[in-house]
Amino acid sequence: MEPHVDRDRLFGDLNEGILAERRTAFERNLGHNLPLIRRYGGLKRIIPELSGKGAVVIGAGPSLEKNLGLLKRCQLRRELVYIAVDMALGPLASAGIRPRFVISCEASPVDFFQGIDTAGIHLLAFSCASCVNLRKWRGDMSFYNWMIHRPEYAALWDTAGRDLGFLGTGSLVTTQAAAFALGCGVGSLVLVGNDLGFEDRFYARGTVAHRNMNRTTCRIAPPETLEMQRSMRAREYRILRGTREFYTTRQFLAGKLWLEDLFRNVRVPVYDCSDPGCSEKYVAKMELIDFMGAIDSRMVKKRRNT
Repeated sequence: MEPHVDRDRLFGDLNEGILAERRTAFERNLGHNLPLIRRYGGLKRIIPELSGKGAVVIGAGPSLEKNLGLLKRCQLRRELVYIAVDMALGPLASAGIRPRFVISCEASPVDFFQGIDTAGIHLLAFSCASCVNLRKWRGDMSFYNWMIHRPEYAALWDTAGRDLGFLGTGSLVTTQAAAFALGCGVGSLVLVGNDLGFEDRFYARGTVAHRNMNRTTCRIAPPETLEMQRSMRAREYRILRGTREFYTTRQFLAGKLWLEDLFRNVRVPVYDCSDPGCSEKYVAKMELIDFMGAIDSRMVKKRRNT
């Protein structure tokens, strides 16, 4: 069962809230980011890297943990391109996984990249992302604007440069990663760890959010207790998947609905290995190991026919 919501109001409230809370930060960050934007430019130069490939968009939900070993074993496959959200980089790096791309739209200083060697990884950065975060990046970069064509944002895009490229946004960095991949003409799209809902915790272990919470633990409030309390406070909507019950926030729900609207009209196959992730009405739900196995079968068949 999917939650019944007023979509227009949900998206409108989120967009208004983002602008009201972060307009000053956007303007300040963009001013500091302009030298980097002029140096590295936009998305156009990297589009050929993804054309025809299988794009694996990696989120930071708890279901990521069970797939880390398989992601590591398959990370050098030429037919796949890993695109990780900024929050997922910590657990990926700890598992020995180096995604080809990391995407970030965070406007506040959040230490996603602490202690991580980012050389050789390409950052896809929102033009108004936190300048503090970007200064810690040691690899290549490409910048983009949001595909929100409203007067309140027009001056920002004019300053950043409209030639950077625009990505659709459904209030989450995951939605921007999916929009980027599909805009590059990928052969397929796979979602891993993009849970968009939760049972007893929001994020995978090893993420910035998880580390920050651990700093506040004590004998009478262990991490498990704090995670459960946080998830209880955040229960705004309920999602049922078979016999399992999940909850979600209005921001996660907006991202989920936005992605499902996007996938409804795409022609490339979309596979969701997340939990609960998007509805099976719009994606093919499967385990990551089954997706990788299907690739192996296709490769063997292709070699036999050549």
